[in-house]
Amino acid sequence: MSVSIPNWMIQQFSANVHELSEQTMSKLLSAVEEEPDFGSEAKAVERIGTTQDKPDQITTRHGETPVGNTEHSRRWIFPIDYDVPADLIDNQDKVKLLIDPTSHYTRRHANVMARGIDDSIVGALGGSAAQGQYGPNGQATSVALPAAQKIASGSVGLTIAKLIEAREILDENDVDEMWRRYIVCTPQQISNLLEDEKLSSIDFNTVKALVKGEINEYMGFDFKRLSSARLPLISSGPAVRPNYVWAQPAVRIGFTIHPTTSVDKRPDLRNSMQVYTTGSWGSVRVEDEMVVEIACEEA
Repeated sequence: MSVSIPNWMIQQFSANVHELSEQTMSKLLSAVEEEPDFGSEAKAVERIGTTQDKPDQITTRHGETPVGNTEHSRRWIFPIDYDVPADLIDNQDKVKLLIDPTSHYTRRHANVMARGIDDSIVGALGGSAAQGQYGPNGQATSVALPAAQKIASGSVGLTIAKLIEAREILDENDVDEMWRRYIVCTPQQISNLLEDEKLSSIDFNTVKALVKGEINEYMGFDFKRLSSARLPLISSGPAVRPNYVWAQPAVRIGFTIHPTTSVDKRPDLRNSMQVYTTGSWGSVRVEDEMVVEIACEEA
């Protein structure tokens, strides 16, 4: 915290600053779709469903034109306002530290917002989505991720069998293969893959490369690793944590205010520089059939 600066004022000429480890950018924003022109308190994502499974056979000449009923529904994005508590940098601190720490605090604020964006996307993947009418003419209903889109933990972590099943669910739902497919998991789940007895030697080398960061893709999924703190537990005893597989259009995120940091002089506080960050966004799962939840037990 900025109030702790006087406790660390150096007595020698040095301008070295070590920023402690933390997630420094959003890992999931590029894996979802961003809603354009989002500038209201709520915005609907229009969904056009299937007309029917197969075409009708024409059995009469000059018959009446049949009328169908293509499914049309909507899901809602509700933005939430966020900020990061302001840090104050005294001019005296800059002199005594022999550095200007403002840029470091600005960067840390941006990191907080990046993690908030990922939390919003994870919440949309596994949480309930608002669907239907909204406002004076109706009330949106809450839609949970269907059971058919969930793979039970089976008292094990992430396995080859679970990845195969997740891929099969997406394929059975006719999720277009042109869309990139992603999986978000914890480092422990990648370690569990390495311990899977079904790994062939080729698979083992591939997963080892995944661990090293040499590749990001395995079995058609682009892996996104988040710390366990970013993927809330489904069950605490034994600990079961969800991993999510999805195709890119499955989640839509909208920003009314993209994360913005301001650095301003505060004359009311002896001209200290104030670092303050704010933003507003919301996410929604647009299509349930494009998302698979994989429950994984943790040792």
